[in-house]
Amino acid sequence: MFVDSIIQIKTYFRNLTLNALGVERNIFERLEDNDVDSVVNMMEQHDFDVDNAISEYNPQTHKVMSREDKWVKGEKPYRTEKLARTRQRYINEVELFFLLGNPIMWKKVEGDDEAFELYKKYLKDIYFNTKLRQCKRLAGAETESGFVFNFSQKNGKMHVDVYVAARSKGHKMRELFDQYGNMLAFAVGYSLKRESKTIECWDILTSVFNYHCERGGFGWKVYKYPNPTGKINGIYFRQPKAWDGAEPRMEREEMLDSKVGDTNNYFADPIAAATADVIQSIPKRNKPGKLIQLTGKNSRFEYINPPQNSEIRKAEKEDLAQSILFDTFTPDMSPELMKAMSTLTSVGIKRALVLGYIKRANRMEIYEELVGRLSHVIIAVMKELYPEMRSKLDKLEVEFDFAEPFEDDKKDKWKVIAELYNQGVLSLETAVQMLALTDAPAEEIEKIRKDAEDKVALAAKVKGNENTTS
Repeated sequence: MFVDSIIQIKTYFRNLTLNALGVERNIFERLEDNDVDSVVNMMEQHDFDVDNAISEYNPQTHKVMSREDKWVKGEKPYRTEKLARTRQRYINEVELFFLLGNPIMWKKVEGDDEAFELYKKYLKDIYFNTKLRQCKRLAGAETESGFVFNFSQKNGKMHVDVYVAARSKGHKMRELFDQYGNMLAFAVGYSLKRESKTIECWDILTSVFNYHCERGGFGWKVYKYPNPTGKINGIYFRQPKAWDGAEPRMEREEMLDSKVGDTNNYFADPIAAATADVIQSIPKRNKPGKLIQLTGKNSRFEYINPPQNSEIRKAEKEDLAQSILFDTFTPDMSPELMKAMSTLTSVGIKRALVLGYIKRANRMEIYEELVGRLSHVIIAVMKELYPEMRSKLDKLEVEFDFAEPFEDDKKDKWKVIAELYNQGVLSLETAVQMLALTDAPAEEIEKIRKDAEDKVALAAKVKGNENTTS
């Protein structure tokens, strides 16, 4: 964006001037000098894009809401209809459903079972799935959000608060990356109320130190804390807004609906066309008879009907509705369509809703890396919260998959796998992996084999006893 380019140019020439004077200061040195403003200005910001996305997401700030009322001389102003829609929310929610409609599925790759169980418990304790959905929803609506871990001390023990940062929640975010896309620093700005004062704050996170900065009466106060995890304790989520590219058609649809509403309002009360002689003969309201007399062949009385929706207007409405969904890779999830698909198999549903799966694959290119980074940060945080488990957490390695938005026909799938195994087409290892009923398939296979051996041994023992008796 233009604003981003201006900021980058300003930052470039500012750093060039500093280097020319021989004053090379990195982030740590500037914060040591309480130079918070220069550090924040060094970092990337996307405020213009975020504010624009928020205004489009909120129906009260759509362009159609600024339609002017019509003024008629000698009469009260006519209020024009302003029929904003929430298509942006629908598109964003469908995108969220296809990616994170069901919780992420975690698997242990290496490490101790106890450590993995603790990992899953910690995810539950911090409401991981809920917060991740919030991050995804906010990023789709505002283009950015953050999943942040804040360290503090409570009752002499280390405490970690986990929160979601977003502009709509009162936060500003800044980030600094190297030329390879590695994050060097992540900053979250917000305001605090203290007594009758509002204090501007920035939390600047790096892999070495965490900084809490407050603007006082005479500049900034900077509080520096060692970062125990060795990782930046926050994940920055950024993506295109969910409805990117469909804005003109959305505005056109709202304007068209509003103009149709104006027409309907105008003709809501009956309108009649009549000649002067007929108008004079129209009975008063309090008379029981409602007979209208036509005095001559030129006398006329008729109601004026509102203009009917033309085929062109109807075709445009349908095209707008379809193209908005198609251009944003959003399937139609209307109740009528869902009812029609109730008899389809999971494969049939995927084919019918292929647009949603295309967009899901696109968003996975962003969120697969982010969730992977997030899992590493979580394990690093857990090492500090559970020092007695540090050695086991050091060896823990996990992987994940995004769950399918629609449940598979599991019973049919299990039946087919069992039949293939019994027919000797599938090995035990492959069958267990395809069933995906356990997080430890190797251990499950060993248990199955041991149970089978025990049954064979028991059967042999029973047969031996029968032979001895006879």
